Amino acid sequence: MSHLPHTLKLGLDALFPNFCISCQNHIQTDQALCQYCLDDLNLFDLTHHPNLLHRPDICDAFPDSNFDHLIACAWYQAPFKLWLKQLKFNDQQYFRVALQQVIQRQLQLAHQVNSSWPDLFIVLPLHNQRFLARGFNQVSQTWLPVLKNQQCTVSSALYKQKATKAQSQLSKAKRVKNLQNAFVCQQDLTGKTVAIIDDVMTSGATINAATEAIKHAGAKQVWAMLTCLTGLGNLHYN
Repeated sequence: MSHLPHTLKLGLDALFPNFCISCQNHIQTDQALCQYCLDDLNLFDLTHHPNLLHRPDICDAFPDSNFDHLIACAWYQAPFKLWLKQLKFNDQQYFRVALQQVIQRQLQLAHQVNSSWPDLFIVLPLHNQRFLARGFNQVSQTWLPVLKNQQCTVSSALYKQKATKAQSQLSKAKRVKNLQNAFVCQQDLTGKTVAIIDDVMTSGATINAATEAIKHAGAKQVWAMLTCLTGLGNLHYN
């Protein structure tokens, strides 16, 4: 993640020591988690389930998926729940670094175990009103550096044209209605496999709406890539 010369990094480590957010052990300046704590996280096993839609419990949680392939890092629970909320609502950047370490690990594994790979990656866009109010897109902050590091082709073809209500207090049916015609794709994607990137999927309504727009633009397959998965029975995040 860092492009500092090795000697400069060593000097910065000595002058400004960095500590693991989990165990407080000393780590490199461009990290937030030590290797032991990263290894200890409860992540999805993508080796046995390269497409999480084929895992029975996840298939049951998201039975109406329009997308074809699902990759995610973990369930929306501790410590990811805290990290995502602190990043989204308080802009705590060291949690971004921790999440990037997790995403990079899972993305590398997913690339190894899947026989095919998306042609394009699209970060789920915010509506302009919400982006101006918040001042940043936490999904872009977290995922884009990792995607670029993995030499993935990132596109801004998807546009959110409808200022939707916050999804967190809506039922599943109202979530779907809330997102009707919310997205439009501004690029011909004929024959492409496209990955949609988001932080948390609760009902799948947002990803489904984006998938419809992307398939309408000609995409042959849509993958969903998430930081975390949750269910409608759990506490909401969106």
